[in-house]
Amino acid sequence: MRHSAMFLGALFVVAISLGLPALAFHDDGVAHCNGCHTMHNSPDNPADSADGNSFLLKQSTSTDMCLTCHATRLGNSWGAALDAPGTLVGGGNFIFLTEDNLNDGHAGSLEENWIPGHQAGHSIISDDRTLAPDPVNEFGPGGSYPAENLTCTSCHDPHGQGAHFRLLYGDDFPTSKSNGYFFDYTAAAPDAVESGFGQETNANHTAFRAGMSEWCGACHGDYHNTDYPNTLKHPSGEVLGAIIAANYNKYEGSGDYTGLKGDAYLAMVPFEDPAAATDSTEGATGTTSKVMCLSCHRAHASSGPNSGRWDFNLTIWDDEGVESGSYIIPNPYDATAGGHQRSLCNKCHAKDPVL
Repeated sequence: MRHSAMFLGALFVVAISLGLPALAFHDDGVAHCNGCHTMHNSPDNPADSADGNSFLLKQSTSTDMCLTCHATRLGNSWGAALDAPGTLVGGGNFIFLTEDNLNDGHAGSLEENWIPGHQAGHSIISDDRTLAPDPVNEFGPGGSYPAENLTCTSCHDPHGQGAHFRLLYGDDFPTSKSNGYFFDYTAAAPDAVESGFGQETNANHTAFRAGMSEWCGACHGDYHNTDYPNTLKHPSGEVLGAIIAANYNKYEGSGDYTGLKGDAYLAMVPFEDPAAATDSTEGATGTTSKVMCLSCHRAHASSGPNSGRWDFNLTIWDDEGVESGSYIIPNPYDATAGGHQRSLCNKCHAKDPVL
């Protein structure tokens, strides 16, 4: 069987995430069928339900099917525990959906001010982990995707027909199938690569190159640039420009603006650029680097509300995890600013004072 070098690399990364040999489970984009499906619901290969599950899956939801592999080892998109989730992968950890309170803002410990776990990110449906549809948003904010149908296969194609980044759907293979709901993607799959699974660091991270915000917009619309209720007007998918790029490159933490472009990259606040590399520590440019949805948000879930890469309610990092008792998101500028580090919005906007 012949594969291009690029496709071999992509398959190798997926194999690592599953703890399997290269070119194994998702070989050529399609797994061996009985890894996920049962043919006759026979006693030695039963489905979860006596009447069989949708698409003859071995588990009752596609999320539960995915997590039989993707809740372990390096590609652990679930997480180990609320207080110690383990490897913090770039997409974030779904375990935070089970948190009781995420609010580290003022008086966040008062029960009437709690921000419940369903606001940690995408409220995927799982029977095994008792994850229910979002109780507030009937549809994806800004769009029309039904919350009651949201599972892993809403975004990821388990058969990998387009050989896209992270097996995401795209306009060439557009139709996702989740919990009986069919949805057609109108945007191309994003152009992105990564050096491998494991802990996200400045030298091991997804390199976003193009199309991420447009892809998110297939479900969420132009969320930050519309009149959708209660949205923050913020550009996405747009070039940073000279001033913002200079801020990004100089910023080394609250009160420290001595950085240089050569070591400015922060994986916790990524940008999109056609020249992005997985081992990059370079800074942004004013002409090609773009702000995107994942500059501020995790794709899965986070200990910060609204899938925030950091907690948008914080004043200083010393407040992280105090009011809520939730997982303390690591401070990327602990060495320079310590606990007085302010919101990472300042990586681009540089509004915090010189200490």
